[in-house]
Amino acid sequence: MPMSIASNISLAMLDRYLNPLGLIRRRAETAAAEEFRRRLTIRTPSIMTVVEQLSGGNQQKVMLSKWLNADPKLLILDEPTRGIDVGAKAKSIT
Repeated sequence: MPMSIASNISLAMLDRYLNPLGLIRRRAETAAAEEFRRRLTIRTPSIMTVVEQLSGGNQQKVMLSKWLNADPKLLILDEPTRGIDVGAKAKSIT
């Protein structure tokens, strides 16, 4: 949580974002984070915002983005809407 949105999203698949020298390719990391920000409508002024500064629902979206970025064949979620306000739940259903 004390890391940026971009860093959190790339964390589970960090090797995907490393160059041959082992340094993070920031453009690729930023592009992935911006894509998940758009797809999951993460409300934030910047993908460099620290996750713990976001609302609870947006924090959950960042964590979900991290695992969706790993391209799982199966993703099991236990009570994924727990703690999300009623308006956000209604939006996700439509």
